[in-house]
Amino acid sequence: MRILHCLSQIPGKTGSGVFLQAIVRESAANKIEQAVVCGLPATMPLEESHLEIDTENIFPVRFETNTLPFPVTGMSAVMPYPSSRFSAFNRLNLEQYEAAFSKTLKEAITKFSPDIIHTHHLWIMTALTKKLFPNIPVITSVHGTELRKLKLAPQLAAIVIEGVSRVDRVMVLNHDQRRQVIKEYGFPAEKVVVTGTGYRQDLFCRSLAAKEKLPTIIYAGKLSRAKGVPWLLKAFAELKNESVLWLAGSGDGPESEAIRVTASATPNVELLGALTQAELAARFQRAHILVLPSFYEGLPLVLLEALACDCRVVVTDLPGIRELLIAETIAEGLVSCIPLPPLTGPDTLETEHEKPFLSNLKKALSEQLKRVKEQQFICSLKLQKRLDETGWHQVFKRIGNVYNEVIHPK
Repeated sequence: MRILHCLSQIPGKTGSGVFLQAIVRESAANKIEQAVVCGLPATMPLEESHLEIDTENIFPVRFETNTLPFPVTGMSAVMPYPSSRFSAFNRLNLEQYEAAFSKTLKEAITKFSPDIIHTHHLWIMTALTKKLFPNIPVITSVHGTELRKLKLAPQLAAIVIEGVSRVDRVMVLNHDQRRQVIKEYGFPAEKVVVTGTGYRQDLFCRSLAAKEKLPTIIYAGKLSRAKGVPWLLKAFAELKNESVLWLAGSGDGPESEAIRVTASATPNVELLGALTQAELAARFQRAHILVLPSFYEGLPLVLLEALACDCRVVVTDLPGIRELLIAETIAEGLVSCIPLPPLTGPDTLETEHEKPFLSNLKKALSEQLKRVKEQQFICSLKLQKRLDETGWHQVFKRIGNVYNEVIHPK
């Protein structure tokens, strides 16, 4: 089997980029021949994509060039690197984007001759891929951000929906996302399958002796308002408990810079910056509580990673979270789900809803800090089973089944 993976962003820098790296790694372990098309800044070396394949099989679409004169376009408003936004695309930008990806995709197909193309995101690049190569099976992994993009970039929505309708199979993270994809894109139900997401069990695992002496909270993700970080900083500043907050992640632009300024001025807050998977695993092993107060997520890998490292969790009660986390962990207090506040648009919190959201966040953090100090411990066999099921090797088995079904239809 020969697979061409396609991601329009930088591998490894976002959830979808980590997903791509994992699937490439698992494919390599299964002796599958593969190549990758991905978006990269003009000067980034191919080696920095950290893809476990020969660089001759990496086909970059270079941004910040004469033909594509803007930064890598992100699927989120705030990216962990300099980026441009699809919401600001005009006709010329779209033409430049499609021309650049068309050229690289054609080159990859000619040189590599894949049996199947695995794209990421039901968005422009996927629509373009199926248009260019209608006779090659195309399957797509959904990560959730494209559902937000339909609302944030309405000038592109109709083009995208019509274009991606031809893909052969769509793989989603959870059942709620499956319902959304069927509704928003109009796919027949039999085309959309839940394959889930995973984490690296070789990195994210227990190390109880590594826990910090002082109760330590960690946030891992982009530094943005949509991820709830400004309210996390406010809630932490008001806590009476003696504790530390680590912010792991980065972001580009004035929004992220404002968060860094506030964090630097808040006692007991440490900015860690962007971390590798190994570095993040080491921090989770040392921390006691993961907090993720986001207003949207696809299916956050960090929840699985933190739980595997024996962290407690405070998370916004988003669609798909309870499906992922096992009712037992919530009922017994290992995980605190705080209500998702009313939003205007995909991720804007109105002023009148800030106070109750802040109060719920602060209460959940206080309760989990109390449990840490009391050294409460939960051994959940159901959670362990879920963690076993969500290792990347298990996720890849489900994806591999889709590959085989599409290549060898009954």
